[in-house]
This record gives sequence, structure tokens and C-alpha cells, in this order.
Amino acid sequence: MRITNNTLRMAFLGALEQAQQRILKTQTQVSTGLRVNQPSDDPFAAARIGELGAALTKLDQYQTNADAARHRLGLEEEALVALGNDLQRVRELTVQGNSDSLGNADRAAIAAELRQRLESLIGVANASDAAGNYLFAGYRETTLPFLSTPSGIVYAGDSGQRLVQISDNRFVAVNDSGEKVFQRIPSGNGTFVLAAASGNTGTGVLGRGSVSDPAAYVADSYSIDFLTPTDYEIHDGGGGVVATGTYAEGQAIAFGGVNIELSGAPAAGDGFSVTPSSSHDLFTTVQNLIDAFETPVALGTQSAQLHNRVGQSLADLDQDLEHVIDVRADIGARLQSIDQEASLVDGFSSQVTQTLSGLRDLDYAAALSLLTQQLTGLDAAQQTFVRTQSLSLFRFL
Repeated sequence: MRITNNTLRMAFLGALEQAQQRILKTQTQVSTGLRVNQPSDDPFAAARIGELGAALTKLDQYQTNADAARHRLGLEEEALVALGNDLQRVRELTVQGNSDSLGNADRAAIAAELRQRLESLIGVANASDAAGNYLFAGYRETTLPFLSTPSGIVYAGDSGQRLVQISDNRFVAVNDSGEKVFQRIPSGNGTFVLAAASGNTGTGVLGRGSVSDPAAYVADSYSIDFLTPTDYEIHDGGGGVVATGTYAEGQAIAFGGVNIELSGAPAAGDGFSVTPSSSHDLFTTVQNLIDAFETPVALGTQSAQLHNRVGQSLADLDQDLEHVIDVRADIGARLQSIDQEASLVDGFSSQVTQTLSGLRDLDYAAALSLLTQQLTGLDAAQQTFVRTQSLSLFRFL
């Protein structure tokens, strides 16, 4: 078989082109710092790099979501701290005003400060973030949640709760509706509500009520009816007599697993009710206190009526304060879960980044050594080809 000079030249040029392509690949790797710049460099590694890159992007998004959730819950926590401080001041003023040593003018002054506190509470309920989105409006975060109307404070938001994904299987709520925080609060002591009849003529004042035997307590609307200043009957919602007794100041009235504290001197015909707890809103509680302190009273029956109104509002205030603490505790639990998940996601992200680096990143020392070898080999091949092309039998004749 005859091998011509042209055949040798074409073979060499083909080999030269392949060598140049290998050099170009190595130079690209050195300039980018990546071992795999296109799928053809390493098909298996390229596919794995794509999977790991997508996983890393997802983990980065989880971290972004966690930061946003932490910020939003932090704003809500700050608002609830302010809410608790206002309610604590309202309670202090209420205790101060619930004293016979104060006159009507003193109680009117307390009512004036309570009005300021009520405005502050409404301001907290309408708090917003830097973007103008309201914290306690549910899904309707662009709508002012609480509006003052002639009939009271009205909620214009909804009960929605936004969820943010912070890991593959974990979602966290980043808000609480105004309905949940400010309105769905148990009244009374959380089990039942005490109240004095508006037509009472004696000076009987209700104190606290408690459940002494939960197994014996049956939720119903009970009435404590005084037949004489000392003798009373207790009727259930159907009018049936469930207990009778003789009142002595300082002794609790006990029936059906509950204890009712009562002081003062009830009159014949006076009545007190014990009804199951329902929900109330804290704005109404403060407004009731304002109304009570703005109403002039005289000692005796009117004073007892004031103490009964204020005393039961105090019970609601205690529920309000406890409710705020519960909501804050729930937010704290959510923040803790965010931190835990963020720590796990950060660990996963580090592992994925390390694996991705092992597949994608270039070993510069090895690459530069290879590039030097390739350039040296190319130069030697080119010189050899030039010399072989100048060989001819005529040079030896």
C-alpha cells in the first residue's frame, strides 16, 4: 500500500486539530475554574451537577423563606409585646378605679386614660409591616383590619393564616388573624361567666368563681336567687332547683362542682347568674370599663353594681392577658421550629455544595500541569512535522 505525503499531512492535521481541542478544553477549564463546562465534558457528572444545582437552589429558597418568616413573626411579636403592656396598664387602672375611696371625678379621669389605651390597642391591632401589609388582617393584608363604628370595633379582615414552606415537609404560619388574637378570647374564667342582675337592690358583690370538681360540673345557665338576705336557691337553665343554701359573708357558694365567691349583703329578690363561657373581644372589655367608670355612682347599691361590672371585666382582662401570652408562646414555638429547620437546611446545603464542588470544580494544579504537557506535546509535534516535510531523496544524492 502506498502512503503519499498528502495522506501523512492530512493525518497529522487531524491529530493536530484534536490536540488543539484538548488544549482549548483545558484552557476553558482553567479560565472558568470548572471541570465540567458542557455535558460532553463528562455526561454522567453533568447530569449529577444539574440535579445537585436544582437541589441547592431549592435549599437556598427555603433559607430565604425562613428569613422572611422570621422577620414577619418578629414584627408580630413586637406588636404583641406592646399589646400586653397596654392591657397590663388597663388592668392597673381598673384595679385603681374599683375602689370606694375614689369619687366620680377620679373615675372619670381613669376613664379618660382608658380611652387613650383603647386607641393604642386599636393602633396595635392595625399594625403593618414596611410594605404596608397589615399584620392581623388574615389573607386580606391590604385591608385595614379594625374599624371604629358607632356600634363598636368591627373586624374587616378574615381568619386566613398564610403558610410558608421552610423545608421539604415543613410549613410554618407567618401570621395570626385579628379574629384569633383580639376577638376569640374566652370570657369570664374560661369556663363560666358570673354576672349580677341589673335589678339587684342589695350590696352583694361577686368575686372570683372557680371549678372545684370538673367531673361534677355540667355546663348550663344557672341562677342564684336570694329568697331572703341569707337564703338562696340555685336553678338550672330549665328552672329546676339544683341546690339550696344559707349565705354567710366570707363563705363561697358551692354547687355542681363550682365555687362562687360573694361578699356584701344581698337583698331578698337579688339574683346572680352563672353561664357557660363564650368568646369576647378585648376592645369591648375596655369599652365596658370606660362606660362603668364614666357612670356616676353613689355608695350602696350603685357602688355594688359598679364593683360587679368592674369585677367581671377584670376577669375578662385576665383572660385577655393570658390569651396574649398564649399567642406569643405559639409564635415563639414557630420561631424555634424555623431556626431548627433552617439549621438542618443549612447543613444539607453544605453537604450538597461539597458534593457539587467535587464533581464540578477544577483541580488547578493538575489542570495546569496537563495544560503544560499538552502545549509541549503540540509544539514538539509541530516541529517534527515540519522536519519530516522537508525530507527528500534528492537531498542525499
